[in-house]
Amino acid sequence: MSDLPFAEERNGWGPVERDASNGESARGDGGPLRIRGTAYDKGLGMHATAEVSVDIRGAYDRFRADVGVDDEVGGAATVVFEVLGDGQLLARTEVMTPADAARALDVDVRGVQRLTLRVTDGGDGINFDHADWADAQLRQVTTDTTE
Repeated sequence: MSDLPFAEERNGWGPVERDASNGESARGDGGPLRIRGTAYDKGLGMHATAEVSVDIRGAYDRFRADVGVDDEVGGAATVVFEVLGDGQLLARTEVMTPADAARALDVDVRGVQRLTLRVTDGGDGINFDHADWADAQLRQVTTDTTE
């Protein structure tokens, strides 16, 4: 996902970071994506409330990611991760905090034209809400013609 062009991008603090945590207000100021001590080389670092959309034009069948609050923030963070396909909710996590291990998402995106990844604030405001879409990837549709 971090290698694809964004059709739309909105972030609660600074820019959405590619292959790094949210950091602060400047592009490229984030550290490694890290959830409960596990580091990830690829993914997106966001800050609630945030949204990234990518035009995938029906070319993929699965979206997968490990999601969670980045280790760079303290115990006050609460976030919810949502995956939308063409504006329809496909998956949503419960409220997550820094105490939670990464949650694996595996979402069917067959036929989706625009995929949107959204992070909300968990209901208590956006302070410290650094959210990672770690190892976020799409699996391309394959056509098997053998029988």
